[in-house]
Amino acid sequence: MTPDLAGARYRRLPTSAGPVDLWWHVSPRRPPLRGRVLLQHAVAAHCARPAAEVTVVADPLGRPALPLSGFPPLRLSAAHSGPVTVAAVLPVRHPGTLLGVDVEHLAAPPSAQLLDLALTVAEQAALAELPPAVRLSGFLSLWTAKEAVAKAVGWPLLRALVDVEIGLRPRPVLARLGRDRAPRGWLLVPLQLPGRPHTATLALHDPPPARRPPRPHHPPLRPCRSPHPRREHPPWTSPGTSP
Repeated sequence: MTPDLAGARYRRLPTSAGPVDLWWHVSPRRPPLRGRVLLQHAVAAHCARPAAEVTVVADPLGRPALPLSGFPPLRLSAAHSGPVTVAAVLPVRHPGTLLGVDVEHLAAPPSAQLLDLALTVAEQAALAELPPAVRLSGFLSLWTAKEAVAKAVGWPLLRALVDVEIGLRPRPVLARLGRDRAPRGWLLVPLQLPGRPHTATLALHDPPPARRPPRPHHPPLRPCRSPHPRREHPPWTSPGTSP
């Protein structure tokens, strides 16, 4: 491990989408560790390869990714807030597997202007129902969940403020994604970073199994019965043969 990564910590999270390698690092000085540097280290540890052999690139949507050859298919995501940098690695089980992570910290409650900018009307209403003592943590749960989903799908933050809607109770859930008001296969995982006041959320998309079209129902075949009574015929005899 290089000196810059001496304080990096690791935990493997079992999820319905598969095990997620979660790494976080607290920088003793500014600037904080770059997310791609921590991702490079995380991928090297996951693949048992030297970090110098790992190159993190950007996919067409701007998400961190690996070259197409030389590595197993992995989903990558990273974020930082203040001195804290987090990175996540998830093996790809299905083409639709997605991963996003975000981390934030606020020392004071958000202003009304920030609430109007960051949250939808439904999210603001859900936040207002919380006791005042937990509204700050509730806001950060909403904010990090929205940004984690946006990173997973490759949307810019400004679009996430409008097109990603999170429900708070009983735990964060993805309530709307664009025009889809019943998004399926999404899991939001709140994260606790030991010793840090930061709020972090992991967003995972594990596509549900494709629904098979129902088989056509055919009633069982029954022997055909003639409506006319069966007539008995005398046995056949060859011509010229006397009975």
